[in-house]
Amino acid sequence: MILGFSMYYFFFQEELKKELFISVALLSSILFPLFTILVWTYDWFRKRKHKQRILSTKPFSDLEKIGFTNKTTRANHNSLLDFVHFGQINECEIVFDIDIKRPKIAEFQIYGRTWDLENAEFLQKSKELKSHNIDFNPLGFKKYIDTKTKKPFSTQELEKVLIEFTHIVKKLKYKPIPLKEWENK
Repeated sequence: MILGFSMYYFFFQEELKKELFISVALLSSILFPLFTILVWTYDWFRKRKHKQRILSTKPFSDLEKIGFTNKTTRANHNSLLDFVHFGQINECEIVFDIDIKRPKIAEFQIYGRTWDLENAEFLQKSKELKSHNIDFNPLGFKKYIDTKTKKPFSTQELEKVLIEFTHIVKKLKYKPIPLKEWENK
């Protein structure tokens, strides 16, 4: 838009200098991408800060004790990569992460293809899973745990919640999408 506005004045207004046009074009082609990169990077660091805050409190600090021993990379909402913890519980691979829009909510996700379901069946299962605080989408299932309103609970209770989550998911028709561990080379 800035470029179009500048070109209009460059070609149709005699008093506008070529230097002004060139400076506006250069500034818009440099400043806008730089601003975008800065905002994305700020979001990335902010998400990492919120995730570390959750991981430093019980029972999330004990995720390794219940099977979250691996890390992998995952793209965030801006397509920037970050590390996430994942583990295997009840033969299901579960990823721990947070959503930047709701930074006080711990998010556990099981990746799996669910788009083979009929539309009516998908909507019915989605409605059923809402009662268990599980989000159902074409790429899998997400279990949310509010870290602020949920009373303090133990590592065993978190493990029980995740085992129940996997039992509910295994009852549904889905094809698991396997995760690959990030290799530090």
